[in-house]
Amino acid sequence: MFLKGIYAGKPAIFQLIVLLLLILAGAVFSSLIAMGLFYMIYGLHADITLYPDMMRLLQLISALGTFLFPALALAWLCSSHPKEYLSIGKMPKGRILLLTLLSIFLLIPSISLTGILNKQMELPSFMEPIENWMRAQEETAEQLTLKLLAGEGIITLFFNLIVIAVTAGVTEEFLFRGALQRVIGKWTRNHHIIIWSAAILFSTFHMQFFGFLPRMLLGAYFGYLLYWTRNIWIPVFAHFVNNAFAVISMSDASLKDNEFITGDISTQNLLPYTIVAIVALFFFVRCCQKLKIIRSSIIKKQF
Repeated sequence: MFLKGIYAGKPAIFQLIVLLLLILAGAVFSSLIAMGLFYMIYGLHADITLYPDMMRLLQLISALGTFLFPALALAWLCSSHPKEYLSIGKMPKGRILLLTLLSIFLLIPSISLTGILNKQMELPSFMEPIENWMRAQEETAEQLTLKLLAGEGIITLFFNLIVIAVTAGVTEEFLFRGALQRVIGKWTRNHHIIIWSAAILFSTFHMQFFGFLPRMLLGAYFGYLLYWTRNIWIPVFAHFVNNAFAVISMSDASLKDNEFITGDISTQNLLPYTIVAIVALFFFVRCCQKLKIIRSSIIKKQF
């Protein structure tokens, strides 16, 4: 079939360059489509931040072009079995999904603690301009997120879940876990190096440096989920659960100011929250052990 597997035997650096070019092409093309659509409807001088519904649509188009298209295209070009390349398997059974759901909630307290630590980051005085730029990036991303979530009612919540949870979960996992980990795997067979390298790039790509550590840890866990289960839909589901929890908590007035939900723990509650995080982490490890057992059974069935 046309172009299928033509780069299958190429070295990792070549496939990485192809992936970067596909990301660039997808980002530019999807941006042109999205902004062209917006300007056709609202005019050349319209401010997109005043239209949350359009922001959601443009975010959807951008995610498909920047993340999903490059992953699918790379799999097609670099393998004669694209589904296997991206680890696209059958939809997981309910027991596996339940275990994954539980593991995400057990990991959230520890992730929140790393987020608190990350926010304390201060660069040396001679790097003050860089730190100011990083903080400006963080504030801009936060403001855009709040505008994206603007609106009330079940319809708004539904579309936010589609864009921020479902779409992001699928597209980002296909790119960073499905495609990027496969490319890095051509350099080394050490799965820890593969997973953590992809997790670092995943967190860097978001350009939110005061949330770098928690996002990197989440990315690494998603990577291990793929390694343990050999099924991309499991990290996709985990990514969805994490983002959906954030969307729901930020959309509900009674939840978005609750420090135990947001993770912005006050000083007086830091010790009990840390104890909870340690206990939850213990059970999280137990969940991971069960997922490893599932991986072993999958490998046995393959052979």
